[in-house]
Amino acid sequence: MKPQETNNYIVQIHGISAEILLQRFDSLEKQIKELKSQQQPVPDRLLSRDETAQMLGVSIVTIHNWVKSKALKAYKVGNKVRFKESEVLGSLQQI
Repeated sequence: MKPQETNNYIVQIHGISAEILLQRFDSLEKQIKELKSQQQPVPDRLLSRDETAQMLGVSIVTIHNWVKSKALKAYKVGNKVRFKESEVLGSLQQI
């Protein structure tokens, strides 16, 4: 295959036909579009004790009691306590 000059670059391809190369690019383009169209998972929002208490309409003491009784799971982030929003909403069904 003879080198072809394109935008001041020389393009040389050995061992693959231009048709096959174009098909592979088309396939890659379709895969990229498909991946982009898939909904990306939204990271779980972390709530403070105050936010959790307000969301559930209870006091911070009640939140503390629910953590002690394992009705609500708490996570330590440094020296702070946080709750996963999805777990808080899920715990509403149990409580």
